[in-house]
Order: sequence, then structure tokens, then C-alpha cells
Amino acid sequence: MSEVVKTHIETDGIVIKEQSVGETDRLITVLTSKYGLIRAFVSGAKTIKNKNLAGTGLLAYSDFVFYKGADAYNVNSAIEKEIFFDLRENIDNLSIAFYLAELFGELAPETAECEDLLKLLLNSIYLLSKNKVNALQVKSVAELRSVAMSGYAPNLIACEECGAFESDPMYFDIKNGNLHCKDCMVGNSQSDDGIPQTNAEYISMGLNAWQIPISISTVTAMRHIIYSEPKKIFDFKLTDNAQLELTTVTESYALEHTDRHFKTLDFYKSLQGI
Repeated sequence: MSEVVKTHIETDGIVIKEQSVGETDRLITVLTSKYGLIRAFVSGAKTIKNKNLAGTGLLAYSDFVFYKGADAYNVNSAIEKEIFFDLRENIDNLSIAFYLAELFGELAPETAECEDLLKLLLNSIYLLSKNKVNALQVKSVAELRSVAMSGYAPNLIACEECGAFESDPMYFDIKNGNLHCKDCMVGNSQSDDGIPQTNAEYISMGLNAWQIPISISTVTAMRHIIYSEPKKIFDFKLTDNAQLELTTVTESYALEHTDRHFKTLDFYKSLQGI
């Protein structure tokens, strides 16, 4: 029998998932810059003296060396670069970080280069850990931008039907990822009596429709998230009402296009009493 060929892979990455294996080992999922998602075993991970304990913890950003055996990767070394210790001081922000880790794990490829997606997640978690930007804004930016980067970019340039740049409100189609102006929505329904005019009204009516009404401020924020350069995507401000609108839209869009139920999101909402 020929000897199994084993190789080493070196890359940076962040641990986005962990699970126990046996009494002392763990299986971690790492979002890496060079190879997308890598799942690897950490031998003796639960022992205090393990040299890779800090570098393989959940949300740890580390330089990894993976050893590829016949059936799976193993962590040879994990030198931590950032463990976002400040996150532990705010359970709300920590729960959002857990949710974003789970979301990005659903969106990231398994074998392809993933540097931009990794940078977005790292920047989001950093801002959450330092409270530099409103936590809901960070969540919304990460949701919409990551889904767009993964092949589901919405068309936010103008109304899909008439080309109008804006109306108040506009309606975002979470299924098809496009905008419709108020006039086209009214024209299509022959009456505006049953069309919600605000995001709050939409929610209060208990609608399951795909068209969510949003203000011009929210449309502008969404355009900024999608079309601005990476280093500027968090640089905007919203009123509380507009932020709630944005949160509804980006979360709905992410859930629609991942077709997933996220337990970490449920946990975050339970903290908010939602």
C-alpha cells in the first residue's frame, strides 16, 4: 500500500464554528483568506496546556498551519492575531458577532479564495468589539454586503419598472432584489389603500409580501452599502427609524437568499425581547 500523501496549508482565518469531538478534541470551521472554509480537528483542544487553545477558540483570528491527512485537516499550529476580547463585555454585540459568523459560514465557498469576505467579517466584529459604530448598523452592513458579494447583489439604481431614481416611499423586493417606486406599486394594485406606506405599518399589518416599503434615507444607505468601496461601507448615519427599516430589509434579504434559519439570530432576538 502506498503511503498517504500529507500536505501543510498555511493561511490566516477566523474560527466561525466549533463543536466537541470526544472528550478532549474539537472540530472547528475556519473562514480563511486563501482557501475559503476549512474544517479541521484540534487535538487536545480542551486541555488548558494546549498550545493552540487561544488561537482556535470561537471568533479567534489566527495564522493557521493545517495538516492534511487522508480524510481530514488537522490544526498543526494556530497563532492568534486577534481574539476580540472586548466583545465579551457586551452580550448583545457578542450575539450579533456569533450570528454574523454563522451567516458568513453559509455564504463562503469551501475551496475558493475568500479574502474580501474575511475582511468584511473581521471589520464587522472589530467595530462591534470597540462599539465604534451602532451595532444594528454593523449587522445591516455585514448582511447586505456579504449576500451581495456571494452572488446575490440587488439592483438599487432605480425603479425596476419606470426607472425613477426615488419616491417616498420606495418598495424593496426581497425576493428579486430590486426597487419599485410608489407610483408603480399603486398602478399595479389599482389602489393605494392596502399598500403600507412605512416599514412600521408593513410590520403591523403582518404582511408576508416581498415588497417592503422603505424611506429615501434607507434606500440611500442601502446604495451606499452595495456600491461604495470597502473601506467606506460603514461611514454613514441614520435616524433610529431609518435604522429599524434598514435592519428589517437587510435581515429579510439575507434570510431569503440563504434560505436558512439561524439559531444565533434567534438568540440575539431573545435578548432584545423580539
